[in-house]
Amino acid sequence: MAETGDGSRLPSPLDVLTSDVHSRLEFHKYAYIDCVGIKNALDCVIEEKVKLQQEQNAIVQLAAEKDGLTKKNEELVAEIESLKEKLQANESSNLLQGSGFQQSQSGRAQTRSMQKRKRQSGDENADEHELMEDLSGMDNPDQGLSTEHEGARREISDIHSTLIKGFIDISNTGGRNIAIKYIGQLDDRPFLPACLKKLPHKEAQKKSSELYHFWQEQIMNPEWNPFKTVTVEGITKEIVDVSDDKLQELCAAWDEEVYKAVVNCLTEIHESGKLRDRTIVPELWNFKGKRKATISESVEYICSQVKRLSDTKNRRTRRYGGISFNMSQILLPLKYCLL
Repeated sequence: MAETGDGSRLPSPLDVLTSDVHSRLEFHKYAYIDCVGIKNALDCVIEEKVKLQQEQNAIVQLAAEKDGLTKKNEELVAEIESLKEKLQANESSNLLQGSGFQQSQSGRAQTRSMQKRKRQSGDENADEHELMEDLSGMDNPDQGLSTEHEGARREISDIHSTLIKGFIDISNTGGRNIAIKYIGQLDDRPFLPACLKKLPHKEAQKKSSELYHFWQEQIMNPEWNPFKTVTVEGITKEIVDVSDDKLQELCAAWDEEVYKAVVNCLTEIHESGKLRDRTIVPELWNFKGKRKATISESVEYICSQVKRLSDTKNRRTRRYGGISFNMSQILLPLKYCLL
């Protein structure tokens, strides 16, 4: 019998087992890599879901804020419409009172004519009667009209107070045209840049705070009255006296912007009628126009903000409304991979 060579030797059972173990290890290695990839993808999807849920919560919050603003807007619009109706009624009343006043004057003229004839016929008390009649005609002919106007002024004042309260509840963020400005509160922005021009940064911060509080106290002091009366084109008015000693010292010692901030604050206090008590009061302010905001401007601004919130809500709803998560589509490959 011929001997079998090395090249024709059959693999031993151990070699077969080794090869099988190696193949299985390779399979599980790649399966593990696939599992890690699927797990990372799943983590990304879960993270995206959390973000979308947060945005959905923000949309719900915006919707709630929109509903609140819409309700306030409807109340304000209803109050304004009611006020318009009352003003129209006042105008009609004025016309009626005007015609009544003319009729009353005509009646009084006829009465005086009759009294004159009676006086000519020898009535001794005619002059006294005529005088009393004229005096009675002068007694408060517009009392009812004045009362109605006073009621209209009160209603306008109530609407103004309600708007101020509403704007205070809304946080003042940058870039808004209509917002709350506190009349009598000094603008602190120019103080630090002015101090940085003369002092190191650390010292400038401390000095700007001290300087700001010092001038805020000066403004709130009723005994300091840096105003003067001038006549322009026949009209007398009171303005800030720029030659005041304290203001001159401020202008010489520090930046002109600091000086302007103090002068502007004094002017606003004077124009708001708070010069005597020097209290800080909230006021509706048109920051674009640098003046007080009217009631109609404030209402229009609220309406525009409500519309903007509504448009934002609709856009986000259209963007995320069609997204849904089918977790079985993600977990199914992972399940088969782990088997």
